[in-house]
Amino acid sequence: MSKKSNQFSSRTRWLTVSYQPVSLFSLKRSDATNMAGRSNLVPTPYCIKMALLKVLIESEGGQNVNRFETWIKPEFNWLRDLKIYIQPPEYLVVNRNSYKLRYYDQTADKADKKRPTVPMQDGFVFREWVYFQGKLQICCGETERLTDLECLFSQINYFGKRGCFFQYLPDETQYTETPQLQLNPTQGFIVQPMDDLGEKTTFQKISTFSSQQAKLGKDRMIHSGFLPLKLIATTPNYDLYQRC
Repeated sequence: MSKKSNQFSSRTRWLTVSYQPVSLFSLKRSDATNMAGRSNLVPTPYCIKMALLKVLIESEGGQNVNRFETWIKPEFNWLRDLKIYIQPPEYLVVNRNSYKLRYYDQTADKADKKRPTVPMQDGFVFREWVYFQGKLQICCGETERLTDLECLFSQINYFGKRGCFFQYLPDETQYTETPQLQLNPTQGFIVQPMDDLGEKTTFQKISTFSSQQAKLGKDRMIHSGFLPLKLIATTPNYDLYQRC
């Protein structure tokens, strides 16, 4: 990897990686409810950064147990500040599904301990699953740690829900001086809410093992994302999109 990076100039600051989808993709939108969860069409910057953080801790966290807080702070800040561009596959099919679930009564452990509850409840849920035809591409930057970033991406095998597998394609990795995959609005696009880490958030705010809570609009930001897609067919059961 070091030999590969040495082939580029000192101005090279952007990395573009490619993944081949292996299974259906689903990532509940931030504005969705528990019972009716529409899916994002592609992984969001927040999802991608959390996947990078996960493999970073799994691969290097054990070597820094005795100084974890000191080690994780600059590492998290580096990933948090990355700018991410996403190019969807050539075709996407959004499949709509409704099915019955039995789920835990989440109010059982809340403030009113005397209120009678049942351990499990029945309910119908709405979910969307997305089929990808073609490669998913992600461009990240601007950073001097391109080799480290490529190493982390190579260890990621799913985005979104567990089981939404992707195969990393090492032969299609690109190092560039300028960001790739930027949108050309004249070719058409659709708008999707895209969440990302806030520019001042900390690892403690997003860690599930911390007592600190992340605040929407401060630690987790939701912006309007523009994807180079157009809707070419729709029915009550599915939507078909094509990349512009």
